[in-house]
Amino acid sequence: MIPRNLDKQITSKFIYPYLFLLVFTLAGCLGNMQSMQTATDAPASTTAETEESPRPLVELQLSTPKTSYTAKEEIPLELNIQNGKFDLLVPSFSVATKGAFTQITVTDTNGQIIEPKRAITQENPQKYVKQDGKSIRCIHGFDFKADANQELTLKDIQRYYQLQPGTYAVTLAIELEVYRESIIEEHPEVVELQRDLARIQSDPNLQTAAKQDALNYYQEQIKFIKERHKDEVKDIYLPVKSRRGKAPLVSNEITIMIE
Repeated sequence: MIPRNLDKQITSKFIYPYLFLLVFTLAGCLGNMQSMQTATDAPASTTAETEESPRPLVELQLSTPKTSYTAKEEIPLELNIQNGKFDLLVPSFSVATKGAFTQITVTDTNGQIIEPKRAITQENPQKYVKQDGKSIRCIHGFDFKADANQELTLKDIQRYYQLQPGTYAVTLAIELEVYRESIIEEHPEVVELQRDLARIQSDPNLQTAAKQDALNYYQEQIKFIKERHKDEVKDIYLPVKSRRGKAPLVSNEITIMIE
């Protein structure tokens, strides 16, 4: 049998550490709960709000000098094509001719689409261009530099749409094709000299010395003509096989009122 005093000593020895441990554990739990509540109450990070929205590849901004016209007035459409941060090789008819206006949509106040009385068309002919002695099928291209602007005007939308008095909404879309490669067509004189040069190179009847003299002459002439025309603006062409894809672009909507 254990004496009473010894029993109290043993009880005190073991209970007090347990009580201390229990209090410490409860304090830790309360601290963790408070931390969890603080983290929950804090507003979530708004990274999407602080980051800038990515800039589109190309922007279309449609406008007209005024919003109200009489039935007999010309109604011009003005288009600003703003390139983004990349140089783009694109067809010239899409950004440098009236071909940019081929996909106009006109709707009335009831949301009904007005059909054009005649389509806006722009030819995009293909052409074979010489490069390294090969004929490559191309279209006329445009080197659209980064951050560049193109300003185009359609003289009168009423030449293509019969618009009665009323209010109309107008938008514009462009399927902008993008290409990887471009070719600069040589000056016609250079092309002719290169043709003669190739003929001489393949002529088996010319003596070696005579052939070399002729080749040197034609090469000097080609160099001279290229130097003479180096500052001229040259058309560029886009090989059809180098198309990377196309980007669908849609303009803002403008309102036109016809009294």
